[in-house]
Amino acid sequence: MKKNRILILAVALLATGGCDIVEPPKYGCTDPIADNFNPEADHDDGSCIYDPSLFKGCTDSTAANYDPQALVSNCHCIYDNVRKILVEDYTGHTCGNCPRAAEVLHELECEWGDRVVPLAVHVGFFAIPEPPMYASDYRTTFGTDWNLNFGNSAAGLPNGMVNRTPDGGNYIRSYTAWAALTANFLALPAEANMTLTNTYSEATRTVNVVVDINVLANLGNGPYKLNVVVSEDSIVGYQKDYDPNLVDENLPDYVHMHMLRTSLTGSWGADVNSGANLTSGSNLTQSFSIVLDEAWVDHNCNIVAWLARDDNKSVIQAEYRPVIAE
Repeated sequence: MKKNRILILAVALLATGGCDIVEPPKYGCTDPIADNFNPEADHDDGSCIYDPSLFKGCTDSTAANYDPQALVSNCHCIYDNVRKILVEDYTGHTCGNCPRAAEVLHELECEWGDRVVPLAVHVGFFAIPEPPMYASDYRTTFGTDWNLNFGNSAAGLPNGMVNRTPDGGNYIRSYTAWAALTANFLALPAEANMTLTNTYSEATRTVNVVVDINVLANLGNGPYKLNVVVSEDSIVGYQKDYDPNLVDENLPDYVHMHMLRTSLTGSWGADVNSGANLTSGSNLTQSFSIVLDEAWVDHNCNIVAWLARDDNKSVIQAEYRPVIAE
């Protein structure tokens, strides 16, 4: 009799809707201004497509290139007279987890515009060429020197540094910490402003760089070093990616961004102010020149510069500009 009562109760619950039916999420583009907006979607899947001629531009009204007509950020806001920081991504083309760090760096660029100065440094075991797929060698003498000094590849890639500022003697930061560190640094006032002026000769592939520094605080603790390097964007090549959604972890057409190509000032920079301390109101100018390698696409190259302390290598101010102005 007891078993019969249980069976009757179960049937009654089913009949009265005792079990709720949970509708699966509907993924799609949830932004009404997108070309492929899906009004039935309740979970955005990142697939929104916009008309760049109508919507994309700098959407931050405090930026120098603010576009009041833009509805979607193009991740390229430009700012004047503010603190800017160097964010370095230490990576390698056979590092399957490294694309996650590159994604974080791209997100920081979109959020902060050119207040984040990006640089990708290919180092260590994961950057060693492995023909036939991974035949390219993206390593540099300068990146190798930094890697040996700071210990990035020994700590396990991906990782990086934010303004080369140590915490308890450790410079290396997981990419999961970059966003918080970036926000903390950019909340501080600038101690120096830096302006880059690039003049390029397409005929000779020569770049002349003028760096103007306006010191805003009594910095002390000299000497200081000015570092000037070349980076290149949009380099298409193989990259290993452990994303579980991929059919093949070997991506043949991965787009490498912000890749360190060479340095105009050696591994540790050129002397500033003849090694003396920097005081508020000082104005310094230095000039450099380089002939771009024939293998580099000039329209994708940038000049990246940063002012740093010579003792602990921490960055005071950073800046970057394309070799060829947009």
